Amino acid sequence: MVIDRQAFDGLVEQVYRASTGEITWRAALRSIAAAFDASFAALALERCELWQLRLDPSEITPMPVAAHLSTDLDNFIERYFAYYHRLDPFRISVPIAFSPTIQRLQDVCDPRDFAKSEYYRDFAREADSFHLTRFTSRLDSKLQLKLALNRDETGVPLDDLEIARFDSLTTHVIRGLKVERHVTQMGATMDAAFEALDQIGRAAFLVDRNAKVVRMNALAETLSSTADGLTVRAGKLVLDSGQGQRGLLQALAQRLGENEESQPSQPTVIAVERPSGARPYLAEVTPFEFEVYWSTGIAATALITINDPDPRPIQSLSEWGKALGLTRGEWRVARTLASSRDEGEVAQALGISLNTVKTHRKRIYAKLGINRRAELTAMIPGLR
Repeated sequence: MVIDRQAFDGLVEQVYRASTGEITWRAALRSIAAAFDASFAALALERCELWQLRLDPSEITPMPVAAHLSTDLDNFIERYFAYYHRLDPFRISVPIAFSPTIQRLQDVCDPRDFAKSEYYRDFAREADSFHLTRFTSRLDSKLQLKLALNRDETGVPLDDLEIARFDSLTTHVIRGLKVERHVTQMGATMDAAFEALDQIGRAAFLVDRNAKVVRMNALAETLSSTADGLTVRAGKLVLDSGQGQRGLLQALAQRLGENEESQPSQPTVIAVERPSGARPYLAEVTPFEFEVYWSTGIAATALITINDPDPRPIQSLSEWGKALGLTRGEWRVARTLASSRDEGEVAQALGISLNTVKTHRKRIYAKLGINRRAELTAMIPGLR
């Protein structure tokens, strides 16, 4: 089966979409199986450390870290790792991966003997697993991966051209798994960091080089809603004073520029003037490294934390939304709607669709028992 370049590029896209959680690995494997005219595709990450190379293959027990199938085969994966891995004909050939290897069933045993084996009769036959091709490689010193394509007994093994395409695809699968792990670890790190900043009363924004907000914690969201020196408009962090905004953009350009030697060695601190007359916020700009495997590793985002010299219980604003019975999303729309000219401006400011704004507005009005924006404005502190 010929897989043209366009189809191959589509498979690569599916792999990276799975690695970032946009789609499931099962969905990506379904696309791979369909492209190779396979009855199923399987992906497994196993904990097998390199020191186990000294062991006899019969003494090695792979422990699954993650396993995915393109189709639903009940407890097929669990049964394999519980017992049938010991009968796997590929086991003797590659018990533990040391270098990337692609093998077809006919490379490791006689298909006629395989059809008579206990492994086939008691296990593989349930999935019509006959013309199997498996890629095995190390992901790191502790983990190895297996990616398998299967054609049933009525089909034919992968030919040399298909093997070459499969080999090319495995490079992207390895990279995708590393990206998935990195994104997962970064997400956990960010969750912990933002939660900690919330606990110590420090607002935090994660922004790109153009000040577009990638993420903010609850305190930052509440702080920006008070419009006392800084806001989030059209998805970007905006300091109300022209001098402050120029300072922010200049700091981001320095911090996230491509010339690492010119970057300041200490965090940049910007004074944010406040219309309320309170002492200025102190915004500290620090690069936040987000290395990806196909880029230069230069920081793409910056963490901006806000120190308030005159701290006030701004948390009460979010508590107010809870007291009104609004969800977090509805409360964001309600605050922005009350201080904006129209719904289009709200959609732009929050980075959501106009239909989402309209839906939230209807729910907000229904929950609060109101019909006009003036009534909404009267219910939100700081806007009356």
